[in-house]
Amino acid sequence: MGRWVVLGVLLLSGFSLAASLEAQVLGLINQARAQGVRCPGGGGGLKLPALKYDAVLAKTALGHAINMGQKGFLSHYYGGVGPRVRLSRAGYRYTRMSEIIFKGGSPSPARAIRWWLRSGVHCRAIMNPYYKEFGAGFSPVGNAWAVVLAQPR
Repeated sequence: MGRWVVLGVLLLSGFSLAASLEAQVLGLINQARAQGVRCPGGGGGLKLPALKYDAVLAKTALGHAINMGQKGFLSHYYGGVGPRVRLSRAGYRYTRMSEIIFKGGSPSPARAIRWWLRSGVHCRAIMNPYYKEFGAGFSPVGNAWAVVLAQPR
């Protein structure tokens, strides 16, 4: 019985940690947008309004982060299914969307954001003025991140 209680506490604390880290990533993304970060290779540079959290985007991001972490891969595709299909299957209607992913050593939100902002394509996704909503997911297993940004229809 005692082992199950400990396991339950560990699982709950892991989910709590993940939610806290996800909130930090979302805050750092909005901070970069407010500062008008310039992207490598061009793009960005405009001070943009904060993105709004969307639960469907977050659930989609979390599902992909968990898959990457548990199955040990880093890709936008799993089983032939990419982010656009995952988002459509979740019932989210959008005109534009991007998914940014990161997997590695530490669960640090700052590390993931630094990496994304130093990559032109990832930075331009964060700094896209058309995007209005976002959600993030983090898997403590494998330290895998996924963020979905979108312009709702």
